[in-house]
Amino acid sequence: MFHRSKISLCVFLLAGLLWSAPGGTAVAQDLSGLDWNQTEDTLASAAGLHYGHMGGQGLAFNVPLKWYLYLQGSGGIWHGNDDKRHNLGASLHYILRQDQRIRLYLTSGLGYFYHSEVLVGGDWETEKNWNSGAGIGIEYLQGKRWSWQFDLAFVREGEDGDIKLFPQVGLFYYW
Repeated sequence: MFHRSKISLCVFLLAGLLWSAPGGTAVAQDLSGLDWNQTEDTLASAAGLHYGHMGGQGLAFNVPLKWYLYLQGSGGIWHGNDDKRHNLGASLHYILRQDQRIRLYLTSGLGYFYHSEVLVGGDWETEKNWNSGAGIGIEYLQGKRWSWQFDLAFVREGEDGDIKLFPQVGLFYYW
């Protein structure tokens, strides 16, 4: 059975693909102002959505610590009658390379994940996990203020200590 967070991720990715798909007619794009490196508008801070096993799932914020180092925090709360979930994640992004539309960065982070649900007998089962990891990511500036993030991170899962490779995605609006 599909988990609600997996369904949410699929809807999130499908909406992004539809949003970025080209129209039926060819229209010249105005790429002026489409630049991470512009000096008059630095596109420093951002808010958006993020989904990952290391960096958290839900509402996210990017804050610059230095021009080459960003702190990203994300988290969310999903509570129903018999299912309670919340998480909080923090990641550091160290920019390796930045051109007009693409950033390549190293990422490392820590996330806390809580899940409690009612079992068949009426008892609550609770899981609390601390995940940590590191990896590499790319951020693509699409439009003058929107960006997509894609990370591949090796994540140590707190529940069993296994280290697995997980993708992470994000959609951000910069101001």
